Amino acid sequence: MIASGVDAANKFFPLAFAVVTKEVSTDIWRWFLTGIREKVTQRKGLCLISSPNPEILAVINEPGSLWQEPWAYHRFCLNHFCSQFSLVFPSLHLMMLMRQAGSTSQKEQFVSYMKKIEQDNPEARKWLDQFPQNLWALVHDSGRRYGIMEINTKALFAVCKAFELADHVVTGSVLLLFDELRSFFDKSFNCSRSSLNCGDVYTEPVMDKLEEFRTFFVTYNYIVMPVDNNAFQVTTPLQKDEWIVQLSNCTCSCGEFQRCKFPCLHALAVCKKLKFNPLQYVDDCYTLQQLNRTYAANFSDVPEILAWPEASGVPRLLPPFIPPSPPPSPPYK
Repeated sequence: MIASGVDAANKFFPLAFAVVTKEVSTDIWRWFLTGIREKVTQRKGLCLISSPNPEILAVINEPGSLWQEPWAYHRFCLNHFCSQFSLVFPSLHLMMLMRQAGSTSQKEQFVSYMKKIEQDNPEARKWLDQFPQNLWALVHDSGRRYGIMEINTKALFAVCKAFELADHVVTGSVLLLFDELRSFFDKSFNCSRSSLNCGDVYTEPVMDKLEEFRTFFVTYNYIVMPVDNNAFQVTTPLQKDEWIVQLSNCTCSCGEFQRCKFPCLHALAVCKKLKFNPLQYVDDCYTLQQLNRTYAANFSDVPEILAWPEASGVPRLLPPFIPPSPPPSPPYK
């Protein structure tokens, strides 16, 4: 069982993991999610992205759960949700429409995709309607996801799988994994501190994305016209498309500004028109200071196994029973 976070450089990093001996049940998910709140973070307003697993939903929806609003905002991983949808409706065309509906940031496109699903299969539309749209559709997310639609634990799973293939015992695997994580945190902390000492403010992916947007902006040559004191209309020279940008609340009708929390192409056009620095509209979560703080925690040495506390309510892992080998058969005569 793995819980990952996303740092200021848009990289996944492990928050917590656990090894269990049997099928994961509601009780085990409750133990795992409670442990995250008790041992990892008590921060309010988190976005929890998970698979639509019934056991996970049961724990989140329990009265008094710290994974409910306003303590947390639960969302579905679009990949997992598409997989569950395709099990009920095994149609590649329907699944592609559903994925497009979930990933678009345009309300008109979302409505269009949902209508196509209903026309092709009314039962599929009814199945989707049983889930609140903010759980799986980006356009109804209200910016909680920061544009993240999928969970990615492949890297940590790969490390765990490598330990399994090497036939390590569980204790040894945990100790090796701990050392891997400690090295990763140290490297990330030193790299971010070096960038801060050079005077950089924002992480490299954000700066690269803004530079990419600036290149596109020159190509499209947008026309910017004020609508009122707070809003601007952005159009192309042929006026085939039109967007409304409000810098005061960091929104654009394209949906990208509020989705990713940094200026989109159209917001950059307005900033250029007003001679504003677009970096002032980049969310603080993308700063190098935040990245450095993420990896600033010290890793203490792992105590001796005898000093490990006993976990209550969790089955104890025991080595498998290996029967003795039978005596060799007498040679054939």
